Amino acid sequence: MNMKYALSIAGLVLASIPFHQTNAQARTKEGFATTWERPITVVPDSLTNGDHKLPAYTIAVFETDANGVMDLWKADMKALSQEVTGSRPAKASGVILTSVSETPTNLLVTTTTEKKADMTRMTVAFILTDSTAAPADPRQEAYMRSLGVKYNKAVVQTQIDTYQKMLDKAGNKLTSAQGDQAKTQQNLTKANSNLEKLKAKRAKVMAANAEISGQIAGLEKKFALTNDPKDLQKLTKAREKLAKGETSVAKLMQSEAKAQGTVNKYQEQLPDRAADQQEITATKEELTTTLNALKRKHDSIQ
Repeated sequence: MNMKYALSIAGLVLASIPFHQTNAQARTKEGFATTWERPITVVPDSLTNGDHKLPAYTIAVFETDANGVMDLWKADMKALSQEVTGSRPAKASGVILTSVSETPTNLLVTTTTEKKADMTRMTVAFILTDSTAAPADPRQEAYMRSLGVKYNKAVVQTQIDTYQKMLDKAGNKLTSAQGDQAKTQQNLTKANSNLEKLKAKRAKVMAANAEISGQIAGLEKKFALTNDPKDLQKLTKAREKLAKGETSVAKLMQSEAKAQGTVNKYQEQLPDRAADQQEITATKEELTTTLNALKRKHDSIQ
């Protein structure tokens, strides 16, 4: 089926919207407007189905394209109509719209994207047959306005869902970052404890070495006087013990240096962990602000 529009409403709709609202409106990085400053307008129009020009109504659905609006309409028609056929225009047969008619009706629908206006025009004709319009009824216009509200809300809901997912992801990142900081702090506490134990052990060994050094000095004096092999044996054992003690001190000092390095590593990580949390927290707050704005925007569509 070929379709032509007899009347374009882009100018009519956009003429009622101040320039600053359509072009300088606050938007997210994804391009979502953060406020609702557009009218829900139903404009009498016409739709050409083959050789037949039929009266119709047109509404604007913002921040989406023709395919997106058509998908919304087809999803509605799955539950309300017997079948949907065609594409330009699409036709829904046997549609049950209790707010419009006491008997099933048929609809012809086209959608056209207006990129510069960031909107899609949706034109609907109420028909009895492919060539005959259904009798005019004020309820038809009311129904079209309800579609304008419903579909614009649906578009904004997808924006809300997008930001909710982003916020949930940021929340998970923050939880992970908090866990990383807690783990780093735990590791730092453990490393400090290990370092203090090594220092205490080294101090104990050094005190023992000092005591042995004093014993050696006494044994050296005694041996110089007695020249007794037994005294020499005691002196030799004491010197061997001191040598072992000094070796232990050297090893403990190496362990301390390594432990100090571990402490330093975790101490250096803490500011980075805190910075990560601050960054994610700031992102989370920004996302929350935007999400709340989108929810208010959704509620403003009436």
